[in-house]
Amino acid sequence: MKPHYSRPYSRFPDPGELNKRVLFYMRQDEPIGGSGIQAENQDAHTVWGKLIPVSDTLRLHSFQINKTVTHKIMVRYRQSLYSSDQAVINGVVYIIRGVTDINSAGRFLSFSCEEMSSQSERGNDFG
Repeated sequence: MKPHYSRPYSRFPDPGELNKRVLFYMRQDEPIGGSGIQAENQDAHTVWGKLIPVSDTLRLHSFQINKTVTHKIMVRYRQSLYSSDQAVINGVVYIIRGVTDINSAGRFLSFSCEEMSSQSERGNDFG
């Protein structure tokens, strides 16, 4: 009889699949003058990652909890990324809705994200 293995949460990406430069950061809005705010981006980290559009089913289920998820970003595990609340890939800003240590193995992280806008629309100045 073959041993029964439970199906893992998600498969680990192959190294070649991590082919996008991902900038993770924590956005902090600071007041300026008396009537405006300026975005200060803190704890910035640039890493290699994989961008995955989610299925229509997952996207529809995310509406039910009022946290829209349009994409997942997978990267190698780094504890410092847990505090990030936004990511940028190719000029597109993604709001991070949740993070999971894939299979609780300490090897890869999966970020559930909502695509927001391009940097030029938001005024961010990341390269």
